[in-house]
Amino acid sequence: MNERLKELRKYLNLSQKVFAEKLGITDSGLSNLESGKRNLTEQMIISICREFNVSEIWLRTGEGEMFTPNPATEL
Repeated sequence: MNERLKELRKYLNLSQKVFAEKLGITDSGLSNLESGKRNLTEQMIISICREFNVSEIWLRTGEGEMFTPNPATEL
C-alpha cells in the first residue's frame, strides 16, 4: 500500500507536507508510511479514502480505479 499512497500523493501533485496536513499527521509520519517503515492503520486508510475520495479497494490491492465515482447530488 505504501507505493500506492505515494502514487496518490504524486497524482494529486501535493507535497508530503500538504498531504500530511490534510490527514492530520506530520510530514515525517507520511514519509515513514510511504517508505514502508510504518504500516497504514485501518483508521488512516479510512481517512485517506474519505479525504481524497479514493477507492479503498484500489488503496489496499491496486485493483480498480484510483478514485470512487462522485455520487449524484440530490436536490
